[in-house]
Amino acid sequence: MSDAQAALERMAALGHLFAATDPDLAGRAVAQVEAIAEDLTPLREHVAQRALFRDLLGGLGTGPALERVREICETLPVVVIEGRELSPKRLAAMASRRLEVLVTALHPGLLGSFDLADLRAGLAGSRTDCRRHAVRALKSGEGADFGHWARYARFYSCQRQLLGVAEKLDPVKTAQSGQLADLLAREHELATLSERLRPLVRTRTEAAYQPFIDAIVDRRQVLRLEIETLAELLLDIGAEADPGESGFASATAPQA
Repeated sequence: MSDAQAALERMAALGHLFAATDPDLAGRAVAQVEAIAEDLTPLREHVAQRALFRDLLGGLGTGPALERVREICETLPVVVIEGRELSPKRLAAMASRRLEVLVTALHPGLLGSFDLADLRAGLAGSRTDCRRHAVRALKSGEGADFGHWARYARFYSCQRQLLGVAEKLDPVKTAQSGQLADLLAREHELATLSERLRPLVRTRTEAAYQPFIDAIVDRRQVLRLEIETLAELLLDIGAEADPGESGFASATAPQA
């Protein structure tokens, strides 16, 4: 599963970069990768939520409420493709094979045909967009801006990592961009888990789930502080905020 997921992420990022030289190929490649990713979505969400539950549960003890949360997070989803129920192992194997077919179908000289000047321009453009949205969110304090900016940050990070070797980019900055992408992914997973727990809060007393909900809120606040710090390093946005303003993370305090 992890191998298939890593391959999907790399192919998706590379597919978007194809647009610099071959928009038609980019559209076909991205569509195929997205179709493969769509089949894996239930399993990817399950793996992320199970890991988050185990990570957050420490020190909270046990009880009927948390056992219900455990059941939700531990139960494997039923994935049906073309009328067949597939095990997680089978599903990941199918995704890997489909990716192999996609990769071998690409023209062997494609990557060598990239104009690095175009790719550099794309990297600079995404950095500019990311910086603009980050600064806007930092100043506005509107929580909705976080998700909008995060999409730019993820794409910028993918571009930087893909071009890091060819362009001999600063390895420290490239590593930081990878760390930023990881933090953004973890924050998104926590938000998804929080949404899945909302029905439990509505159908039972909220107090029974409050320790777990508090743990999610606390972790998201910590992650957003780390994201803010990395964003300031990568995008040079620290000077854009007024000294008296609260930080980006505190201004966009997450809701469980």
